[in-house]
Amino acid sequence: MKQLMALLISYALLACGENVHTQNQLQPSPDSTKFYPTASFFENQMAIIPTMKKNIVVVYTKEGKKDSSLLTKTAFEELVKEFIAKDITGTDIKKHYRETVFQDAATGSYTLSYTAVDTTVTIKGMEVLLDEQSNQVQRVFIRSIYRKGNTSIMEQHNWNTNKGFQIIRSFTNIQGHTTNELTEVRWEE
Repeated sequence: MKQLMALLISYALLACGENVHTQNQLQPSPDSTKFYPTASFFENQMAIIPTMKKNIVVVYTKEGKKDSSLLTKTAFEELVKEFIAKDITGTDIKKHYRETVFQDAATGSYTLSYTAVDTTVTIKGMEVLLDEQSNQVQRVFIRSIYRKGNTSIMEQHNWNTNKGFQIIRSFTNIQGHTTNELTEVRWEE
């Protein structure tokens, strides 16, 4: 009898056009879910940092060679725009992600995790760490993977609020040779 009921329910769901998903498949968050507005956070940081009257230092590392210099406001803004471009809050984009929230009592923070449920999107995941008391952003981590010609590019964008950020890139060509680049930006204390 139980088998017959299960079979009838399965047919009813299929007849109604419902998709049956296993529990292991990650589903996107409901449309009503409000994703953290990372673009406005980065825009605010971009506006605030130059007013702090601190030198902004950039260190480029490629193939073991380092080069450092002071960063102009324009160059700083160009790098921050890379973070802003990774925004996933738009309704046409957020449908490809699932939000989960984790409260870490040991660190007094919340972690908002956004995981891609669509394998074709460039941004594979994002974590936003919020202070439990103030709800202020402490850190943001963004992982992306995409192709450019015959090269596969993996990126990790890391932001440490009011301290600095990193952009880590790994380029793998069709022959399997990998080159890594690190751009590290920090404002002096």
